[in-house]
Amino acid sequence: MSNVLYTANNCFFVQTDTGIDEYNSKKIANYCSNVKSIKHKNEWKASGTGAKFMNTYMPENDDDMIKGETRINGVARYGEEIVYSATLGEVGGLYKKTLQKDAEEGHIISSKDMQIYRISARGSNCAASIGDGMERHIAIFDIDTGKYRELTEGEALEDYPSYSPEGDKIFFSSAGLALSAEGAVVGVGAYGIFCYHTESDRMDELLASDKFDYIAPKEDRDGNLFFIKRPCQNALNNGNILMDILLFPVRIIKAVGGWLNFFSIAFGGESLRSGRPGKDVKAKQKSEKELFIDGNIIHARQALKENQRRGEKFPGMIPHSWELIRSDKNGNQVCLKKGVVDYAVCENGDVVYSNGSAVIRLFADGGEQLIEKCQMANHLVEV
Repeated sequence: MSNVLYTANNCFFVQTDTGIDEYNSKKIANYCSNVKSIKHKNEWKASGTGAKFMNTYMPENDDDMIKGETRINGVARYGEEIVYSATLGEVGGLYKKTLQKDAEEGHIISSKDMQIYRISARGSNCAASIGDGMERHIAIFDIDTGKYRELTEGEALEDYPSYSPEGDKIFFSSAGLALSAEGAVVGVGAYGIFCYHTESDRMDELLASDKFDYIAPKEDRDGNLFFIKRPCQNALNNGNILMDILLFPVRIIKAVGGWLNFFSIAFGGESLRSGRPGKDVKAKQKSEKELFIDGNIIHARQALKENQRRGEKFPGMIPHSWELIRSDKNGNQVCLKKGVVDYAVCENGDVVYSNGSAVIRLFADGGEQLIEKCQMANHLVEV
């Protein structure tokens, strides 16, 4: 049985024959340590009566707030090692790691000019989503040199890159952006699935819908395409057209501020509006009442109760409307599991998935095995 790696709470977890091994990110640990050291040295400038008098007083930052500035964004297998992308404050980076306790980590690239999100590696190449919360594109990094080239462009959010087993295709999801006359993002379309052919530079659109997101595409060795289908929260509906026309100018004005604030919360965890500090959003996330996942609002506690009422063997906090789909070469689709936030397709045909509350192995015959109870496990990959 193959081993599977996943992340949770900015740590790496690997399922082995003897249990679950945990590894931390040394880059994140070093960043947190350095920030705490700097804040301690400058503590006198931001605390006490003198700081209040000089108007430089700042509330004391705790460990959770510092950790909130860091995030593991993607993981990929790289031979006997792994490659992972991470956010360290304002810096986005790509790093190599050996799954050994206290082993040193390698640096591939880091920059203040871009963030690096989900990744997929093949040989010395690493496909990645790069950009920011407003616009992202697919690029290919050379793991040995850190050099990269962008494959896509335009007003779009592109993410979830995944190499095919043969390495001749890169699957990814793309959502178009709606811009105001001033160039501000005022809306996001539904995610569709695209395929980039590495040898011919051809790009194909495989799946698209106005009502559903198709995300996390992955191909197995038999040519089946797996993906997660979920309702698009930004999908248009057929309401009162006359009223929509009359309210259009008002909605545009609200949208400019609303969408910027939404993106700030969804992708950065901080609100742009006064009186709604980021730490309140993060506290709400930790309460499990409401979560932001890739810009989608999830009512986690409500979803968990509904899944428990259904009598599920391993109830999770992801809604049933998030479906793991397998599509064969003829386009015939089968729903393998409902309530899936992320998954990995193993070489032996097993599928390991996360439902927000646990990591579970789904066998080809439909049987399931609990790997570990783990909240919001993500970035699943076979190692």
